[in-house]
Amino acid sequence: MNLKNWRLSSIRWALVLIIFSPFAIAIEHYQLLNHLDNYGNLDLRNKPYSRLPSGLAVKGNLNIASSPISALPSGTVIQGNLEASHSLLSRIGMQTRIRGYANLANSQIVRWPAGIQLGGFLNLSDTPLQSLPAKLRVRGDLSVIRTPLKQLPEGLIVEGNLYLGGSAITELPDTLTIHGNLFLGGNQITRWPTQLTLGGAVAR
Repeated sequence: MNLKNWRLSSIRWALVLIIFSPFAIAIEHYQLLNHLDNYGNLDLRNKPYSRLPSGLAVKGNLNIASSPISALPSGTVIQGNLEASHSLLSRIGMQTRIRGYANLANSQIVRWPAGIQLGGFLNLSDTPLQSLPAKLRVRGDLSVIRTPLKQLPEGLIVEGNLYLGGSAITELPDTLTIHGNLFLGGNQITRWPTQLTLGGAVAR
């Protein structure tokens, strides 16, 4: 195990210990005020909270990086960005709306559900990701670098760049639209789309 993987493993084990410790608690609506700034950003990174309240609406950014929070409740509204890197986040509730980007790198997300509204890039690098919904549209870059994801969804639209390096993807869907560049990162593609719309170049 190299140093980077050892550090990631250590962080994940530390988060597991936190979530099952007596200090891991759910945060209530009134407690959110202690973590809000003047711009409506909610900063819960490195905090021991393990669960978010239902009906959560954040006027700015939501930062749960390096936290034991494992789920976004259904109907969560984030007017800014979602920063959830190195967290235990594994589930996104239905009808979640994120106006900005979502950075879930090194989280525990397994699937990105259908119907999630996202206004910016989607970073799923270094996660146990297994599936993406059909006809997914990402309004920015999409990264599935170093994930076990085996296939991209049919009708995928990426308005930025698409990063595949280190994933299990060897075949591309029949219909694929990428407004930017396609970065293969060494992946050997054995099957290409019959309808590929590419605004940039392919970088192998």
